[in-house]
Amino acid sequence: MASKNRRRKIILHNLQIRLIIALMGLVVSISAILVISLFLIFKNNVSTLSVSEELIKQVLSDSIWPVIAIALILFIISMWAIVLITHKIYGPLYRLCAYIKKMSNGETTDDLQFRKGDAVDGLKEIYNDLRQSFEKTLHYDYEEMVKIFSELQDILDKVYNKKIQDRQLYNSLQGACDKLAKALDITSETIETDKEE
Repeated sequence: MASKNRRRKIILHNLQIRLIIALMGLVVSISAILVISLFLIFKNNVSTLSVSEELIKQVLSDSIWPVIAIALILFIISMWAIVLITHKIYGPLYRLCAYIKKMSNGETTDDLQFRKGDAVDGLKEIYNDLRQSFEKTLHYDYEEMVKIFSELQDILDKVYNKKIQDRQLYNSLQGACDKLAKALDITSETIETDKEE
């Protein structure tokens, strides 16, 4: 049970993996250029001294394994650091995406919360304000909207069958329009209130 409730610490998805690969490629490329440059500079500087070519090759070959070991350790540390950094960026975006999908499917969501240390500032406030605005604008009575639609359908049926007089048609349409106007007034008041805040 506790394992179900435990949050996953690292979420790796396509976007995060691509970002990790790009950053690690950059780290490896820069490291390789630096190591090769150092060996070439060392070889050129030592060759100007009166040192035998065999001694230079021996020193370089003795230096390669420690450099490879250090590079491997630094690669692992860099990889872990990049995964953590991308997680602090991608985690909030992933959470925001999940909340937006829920909202677009008509589900209600709670306020969006990020973990302490997440790197994306401001998204939480923007989403929470947007969610509150949507909730306010959608507070119309669904049953009332169904009644209005049903009334309009009845009016259209009567017009089609020519069973309604002009005055009755006018009154029926006016009643439906009044109900729709009331729902729109509630929505526009909410939008204006949000703009003022």
